[in-house]
Amino acid sequence: MSRLFTKLWNHRSLISSHTTIGYQGLSMIKRSFARVLVVLLGGVTAATNLYAKAFNSCPDYATCTYELPGAECADGTPMFLNVTRRPNATKLYIYLQGGGACWDTVSCDCHGDRCYGGTARNLTRRDPQQTHSGWTDLSVPANPISADYNVVEVPYCTGDLFMGNRERKLGNPKHPITIKHFGYRNITKAFAAAKKLFPSPQSIVVMGSSAGGLGAMFNLHQLRKFYDKAPAYVISDAGAPFKIPYVSAEGVDRLISAWGVEDIIPPDYAVISPGPIDFAGLLRYNAARFPQDRFAFISSYNDWVMTAFSILLGAEYGFSTIGRMIRDVAANDLGVMQKVFYVGGERHTFHNVPPNDVLSGQINLADWVSKMITGKPDWSNQL
Repeated sequence: MSRLFTKLWNHRSLISSHTTIGYQGLSMIKRSFARVLVVLLGGVTAATNLYAKAFNSCPDYATCTYELPGAECADGTPMFLNVTRRPNATKLYIYLQGGGACWDTVSCDCHGDRCYGGTARNLTRRDPQQTHSGWTDLSVPANPISADYNVVEVPYCTGDLFMGNRERKLGNPKHPITIKHFGYRNITKAFAAAKKLFPSPQSIVVMGSSAGGLGAMFNLHQLRKFYDKAPAYVISDAGAPFKIPYVSAEGVDRLISAWGVEDIIPPDYAVISPGPIDFAGLLRYNAARFPQDRFAFISSYNDWVMTAFSILLGAEYGFSTIGRMIRDVAANDLGVMQKVFYVGGERHTFHNVPPNDVLSGQINLADWVSKMITGKPDWSNQL
């Protein structure tokens, strides 16, 4: 954690529901958070331009990288998929990578090889031991994603939570910036490629971390266009469902407008989930539109990254916003097939933690997710 973020975090009492600060002070804090948040979440680093091998030549259990024709990162470089085929696997696991977000010149301006709006690290890492980390690693104890799952990993490199559909010209004449917020289009192509490689899985688990978690939530309707019959399970790992008024309508609208979300949101959204677009509304939409699909949200009560992001979006309760908001979501916005797993502390994302080490009360995350994806009737909220 950077020194600046640590300093701000240690003085978080400056922003609370009981404190009023001046406009200049709030603007300074927001700018500081913006700079820290995007550096911590990663930069818009181009996906490695590797020549794709024929899928059938990829050995079992190996991770092979394929460029995804027509898919682009924010800087216009090609996007790719990482694919792992496991012999005799009958199910499919799609993982959406996490990273940062950007929506204007300040947040999207690149410096060297980093970009404020960023995207997480390249999934084709030089360290082969890290290529398959977290739940895609079969050596993880009690891993609910077993050898019965083929794996498709989708990198995040568009700064738009996999929701964007717009190219933007930012900066100024001396320093022009072109940002391609095409995350939504990239997901379309990723799901299409997955369908060609694995056309008939018995079931599908889509998990995303941070930005990927929000993208998984938003793109359930896309998944169902390609896989309309197989049972689907969507897991948002620390992708907080930002809800108005816990964050400001103006803050959410900045993202929606910058990324062109109005152009690609399902046409029946306003009928099923009326009111301004926010992520709690997307939960309600998915529950009504896809009532058979199970959805899980995993979060700490004081997720420090999402707390910082909420500040940028006009957090109503400062540093206590996330805890208040996710309690409200659990009480008022979940459908019958949507559950939450909340833990104490400030941790952001759990994909790289052995799930049997994560406890909510007396229930560990491995058992809880296993109950979810095997259709157990006693799967329940853990608050």
